[in-house]
Amino acid sequence: FAQLGDFIVYKARRVGVPLVFVNPAYSSRECAECGHVDRLNRVSQAKFVCRSCGVVAHADRNASHVLAHRGENVWAAGRESRVPATP
Repeated sequence: FAQLGDFIVYKARRVGVPLVFVNPAYSSRECAECGHVDRLNRVSQAKFVCRSCGVVAHADRNASHVLAHRGENVWAAGRESRVPATP
């Protein structure tokens, strides 16, 4: 996996595409709509049904949306200034 990650970083830099890394833990169990995490949300390899809000989706598509949201959050957090304003 490290080699693939290095290749992706290299290619993204080469063409100027921004890249962020997110923790994929539990992304297959988290609902992309409401954020509820439950191992029972993943009904099968292909089917996702949220036990909280009832959304039904293809499991991989749902997980990809979860990861996209996580990426957006990391990107937005990186853009926020943490330097105090000068008086």
